[in-house]
Amino acid sequence: MNRTWVYQGLLLTAIVAVLALIVTTTNANLARLGVETSIDFLWRRAGFEISQSLIAFDANSTIARAFVVALLNTLVLAIASIAGASLLGLIVGTARLSRNWLVSRLATAYVEIFRNIPSLLQVFFWYLVVLRSLPAFRDSLSLGDAVRLNNRGLYLAWPDLGDAGPWLLAGLLLALFLVAGLARWARAHRQSTGKHFPTALVSVALVLAVPWCLAVAAGADMGWDIPRPGRFGYEGGLVVMPEFMALVAGLSIYNATYISEIVRSGFAAIPRGQVEAADALGLSRWLSFRLVLLPQALRVMIPPLTTVYLNLFKATSLAAAIAYPEIVSVFVGTVNNLVGQPVIIMGITLIIYVLVSLLIALFMNWYNRRLALSHP
Repeated sequence: MNRTWVYQGLLLTAIVAVLALIVTTTNANLARLGVETSIDFLWRRAGFEISQSLIAFDANSTIARAFVVALLNTLVLAIASIAGASLLGLIVGTARLSRNWLVSRLATAYVEIFRNIPSLLQVFFWYLVVLRSLPAFRDSLSLGDAVRLNNRGLYLAWPDLGDAGPWLLAGLLLALFLVAGLARWARAHRQSTGKHFPTALVSVALVLAVPWCLAVAAGADMGWDIPRPGRFGYEGGLVVMPEFMALVAGLSIYNATYISEIVRSGFAAIPRGQVEAADALGLSRWLSFRLVLLPQALRVMIPPLTTVYLNLFKATSLAAAIAYPEIVSVFVGTVNNLVGQPVIIMGITLIIYVLVSLLIALFMNWYNRRLALSHP
């Protein structure tokens, strides 16, 4: 025991010594070059614009606010790509298990082709070949007045909440309370009668309908912000940048190949008797898939899915290659060129990537433990 503590103490001392050497050498080199290390630059005026911002931002905003804007853009890109890759991977993975020869072979061809093309090259293809080939502003593809698509982006009608915000928030909280009660009732109903209630469908309807009905009943002023032609393009509504669409398409298609293999192996690990038992109970294919097969397959799928999601989040840094305003492009690129603080900026960026990755891993591990407890 004493020898073990001595070895651990020596190892810890060596690690601390190496870190101290790195810090000392870095500070000496920065002092020699006349570079100051401070976070005071975060409160300076940014002096530049960001093409996509989920919160108010202009050139007079601080660099700290620019960092928040870039971080939000990164998170939105990651969430959209993870959702797209998961849905596409689930479809392709189940298609590979299909008894239909053509469907199975097409799914296999998709996996073998797209997982062998680098994700950055796929992003370039969607951005430079597909989206750049769309019509110009004057010849936009349209679906009524609500949807406009051209080589500058996708323009969608977006709700104008007006003064309905508080009512919508109260309605959302009420809807979540109702959903929790519905889930508890549905579970008890299924255990007592054996009959299934469409909880998911009704829950979605409640979340969408209750806030809107409450805001309308309160007389809140709501409407739609419709894209309208302006001097340099469409104005108003929700604008989805072509860079964002290219990144979501490229990252989703590439990572879906790995997710499809995880899905296929997860379902293949389920004993054949489980399928036969579901058939003997008279369950339809959909109910058998959702209530019997998928919950068991998820227990096998979640650990490798965690790795894919972490890699996908880190791959959002590829967005700098096509100038999408995420954290690497804005903070490591633009801000660093303005203030010249590479050590602080890279340190903050690395910490953000580590923290978000740890949060993803913690959530996936929590969900994995929940599945293990729910389906022993």
